Amino acid sequence: MRHCFFIYVIGCVIALQHAFVPADDVIGNAGSFVGKTPEKSREVLADVKFADGFVLTGATHEAPKRIETFGQNDVTPAWQIAQWHSRGLLDRVQVDDKTVKMTDDDKSVTLDRKTGAINLTVHASKEYDKPRTSPLQPWVHLLLEQSPFRKPVNVADAAAIWVEVEFELTENTAHGPQNPALHTAQVSWFFYLKNTNEQSKGFRDFLWFGVSMFDSRYDFVPDYAAQDFAVPSGSFIYNLGSKRYFDEPVKIGKRQTIRRDILPDIRQAIDTAHERGFIVNTTLNDIVLDGTNIGWEVPGTYDAGITLHKLSVTVEESQK
Repeated sequence: MRHCFFIYVIGCVIALQHAFVPADDVIGNAGSFVGKTPEKSREVLADVKFADGFVLTGATHEAPKRIETFGQNDVTPAWQIAQWHSRGLLDRVQVDDKTVKMTDDDKSVTLDRKTGAINLTVHASKEYDKPRTSPLQPWVHLLLEQSPFRKPVNVADAAAIWVEVEFELTENTAHGPQNPALHTAQVSWFFYLKNTNEQSKGFRDFLWFGVSMFDSRYDFVPDYAAQDFAVPSGSFIYNLGSKRYFDEPVKIGKRQTIRRDILPDIRQAIDTAHERGFIVNTTLNDIVLDGTNIGWEVPGTYDAGITLHKLSVTVEESQK
């Protein structure tokens, strides 16, 4: 699937380009937005506690997928777990009334069935025979993805789009020396902005919008806005730096929360893309928010873990 391929590309750009991009010069601050009067709000994400299970990918996009519904026969998973370029495939599953744990020799996903808290852990020190030496070499991913949304968001009709994640870093250990141009362990929350207007000259235009959460190279992840250089016609990426919403660095064992109305940031992302010559035939009226992914990309030999205690996307739909 096309969006799954983009996940790999994003990792290449964010992991490698951030080391060279000055945070203060890349993205301008989004101005305040006086929106339309909110009429109603709704949760965009389906199954926010992951009760209906997962579709699990293989290590490549061509590999067959499998469905894990924890013994339930009458549910359809809304979420996918992407395991790109992994050695193992979370093939050991333990289920009881309180917990689901899926593991292989290098990764684990643990779900609290009551609260919906979910831990994603990657021991990339076991994934590589030796550290990567080229940006063209693939690396392990462990991502939660929901795309397409069961009810996408027409961005122009929104008064606000609130994203909220409460999380806790549980592990971050480097094994051996790390080259920051090639090696890191990082978590970002990405959203898929698509032009779905068939009458638009920019029909099928795509923009990646990201909310940085953690990168082992930085106390605060820098802003990033540029083309995805990993492919000749790569889409535009607009990634918020973490100093926009964190007052202190992410630390192991400390719960931290991001709650932000990203609608002004999306408007700024589109304006910035236009200024750089991207999606020039696409306007805000053409765009829908229609997918997301969140989790680990680990190009370095790190053992890394994170627990997501809450994940929410709420749209306030405006009166017309």
